[in-house]
Amino acid sequence: MSSQPSSDLDQVRAYFRNFGLKQAPENGSPLYHALSVGVLDDPDMLRFAASCPPSQPSANLLFGAVHYLLLGGVRHPLRDFYPDVVASEKTPSPPSKKTYPLFQDFVWTHTETIRQLITTRLVQTNVVRRTTCLLPVFAQLARESGNQPLSMIEVGSSAGLNLHWDRYYHRYEYPSGTSRTWGDKNSAVRLSTQVRGTVSLPPLPEEFRIAWRTGIDINPIGVTDADAMRWLRALIFPEHLERHQETEAAARIARDHPVPIVTGDALSHLPDLLAQAPQDSHLCLYASMVLYQLSPEARKQLWRMLATFSVTRPISVIILDGVPEGWAQLLIRDFKNGAYTKRHVAAAHAHGRWLEWRE
Repeated sequence: MSSQPSSDLDQVRAYFRNFGLKQAPENGSPLYHALSVGVLDDPDMLRFAASCPPSQPSANLLFGAVHYLLLGGVRHPLRDFYPDVVASEKTPSPPSKKTYPLFQDFVWTHTETIRQLITTRLVQTNVVRRTTCLLPVFAQLARESGNQPLSMIEVGSSAGLNLHWDRYYHRYEYPSGTSRTWGDKNSAVRLSTQVRGTVSLPPLPEEFRIAWRTGIDINPIGVTDADAMRWLRALIFPEHLERHQETEAAARIARDHPVPIVTGDALSHLPDLLAQAPQDSHLCLYASMVLYQLSPEARKQLWRMLATFSVTRPISVIILDGVPEGWAQLLIRDFKNGAYTKRHVAAAHAHGRWLEWRE
């Protein structure tokens, strides 16, 4: 194995420690917990994972590459430990002492293929359930705008699945045992979230008027591209069978209702997109677990751009981003007349499993 600078290995080790000891247990993935623990004690695997671009989380890329090959039909005993891979055949095997040695064998057997994947692919997810967190925000903004139609731009839209939030069926489950629903009762995408706290969610209208919608992403995933969709699925935890089903169902809806997604950097393309939005609508820009990837200077440029644009018309920016404590915060930045105000409206699970309204 080629040598790597100690700083690179320290970063890779930190990725796997966080992913395996925190993210995997919190998100119900005993398989990725076991594999991460194995990688942390395997200097050769750590050096191999250091081939990932520094800007990308190496644990997600390495595990995603292996998952991608197994989803593509590569036969190996390791597949028995992946619930989504063997779901239609048999009950998956729980992680055991055999799991990590099989993982090692798989990686060293397919080294060059995996190296090509981890050096060229990006970690891009499309967590459809996050739309249950966004829906109450859209309801509040629609009401505040006098029920104007909404124009939607999603930054970091990936496959664009979260652009179709109004075509899904949403259920909000309360601690009392009651629930509240909204959306298309016949939709194949049926999402639910647990409501926490004592503050009521904003009223949800019977229907929204959507004037226009589009997305922007550096590397959009085409919903008609089977290989790209397999990579999207490969980045989902193998135990999350429901998320795999939601993603496939949402992709079918996206194929039936094509929405344009611009390829490129948001700072470069947003001015043109903002100018395209219909004038008689309330303009909403939203990003889910995306803006943290921007450098501090890039974020400042974004806010300056939006402030300048808001001299001609107001725009609301909805941000769902993670915090160090492990959950996510839901913010609204209201840009108007060259300035903005910020509201922290809710806390949420990063994958939309729970929502706590705070306004």
